[in-house]
Amino acid sequence: MLLPPLTALYYFSVAARHSSFVDAAKELHVTESAISRQMKLLAEFYAQPLFIKRGRGIALTDNGKLLLSTAEPALQSISHVSNVLLADDAELSINVTTSFAIRWLLPKLAEFEKRYPAYKVQMQASTNDDSIRGKAFDVQICYFLNASERVEKHLLKFMDEWLVAVCAPSYLEKNGLDSTTLFSLEQLAKQKLILNEMTGRDWQQWARKLSLGPLPIKHALKFEQDDVAIQAAVAGHGIALANVAYIQREMSLGSLVAATEQAPIVIGAHYLKIAATRRQAKVVDAFCRWLLETENAYT
Repeated sequence: MLLPPLTALYYFSVAARHSSFVDAAKELHVTESAISRQMKLLAEFYAQPLFIKRGRGIALTDNGKLLLSTAEPALQSISHVSNVLLADDAELSINVTTSFAIRWLLPKLAEFEKRYPAYKVQMQASTNDDSIRGKAFDVQICYFLNASERVEKHLLKFMDEWLVAVCAPSYLEKNGLDSTTLFSLEQLAKQKLILNEMTGRDWQQWARKLSLGPLPIKHALKFEQDDVAIQAAVAGHGIALANVAYIQREMSLGSLVAATEQAPIVIGAHYLKIAATRRQAKVVDAFCRWLLETENAYT
């Protein structure tokens, strides 16, 4: 079996991703010269250059591109298997969206830790797939906006997302309304909306389900997380479309109120994705059972 030096191959994949020896060295916490030595070693192994200089950076040669196309998925597979082999049966790695972590999971996680003190939970919250690419988790809580998005068959539906339009009492008052005289659905077209992601997909899907005309998405306040959008609504900046499960505290305190008479409707859902190699682990079973039990207790 003819294999290149694996350290050099790993450094090569990092340098190729950054198109820079300097940035690769920063990620790997080594010197730039260490990167250069490993790249020279790899080039000597294949008896041909894998990078060429381009401006202040580097670019892959055609043979370098060929090597990367095989090396990167192979290294990711090895990393995944290593995580499985080294996994502690008492440790649980989970990945969730940042909003789900802040608004739902973290306030309740102490209950799980109290019930199962021997288990250790390691959580990574992320806002996009790029930040977790190549990483393996025992459990991922994934969100899909609607049924038109491809939902993998092996995923387990965990929680429906019930959305409701909400605002601060002060926003109603500013518009001459109160808790007894709310906005009509038609009036939303003239209001300041708050988005929890840049395209306003949830607002648009919500409007379609209610057969409403176009909403003023273009002029809305745009954020990339539910938590920030909710805080903007609490501050009186407009009307947010919020997951009922995320705003129970604000609703009970009165810092948020319904903006219309429209009852919450289901738009999206959260799903559990369990690593095939960890489905029989007791810690995974305990966590998933607790999740479902906790979700049922709050619905």
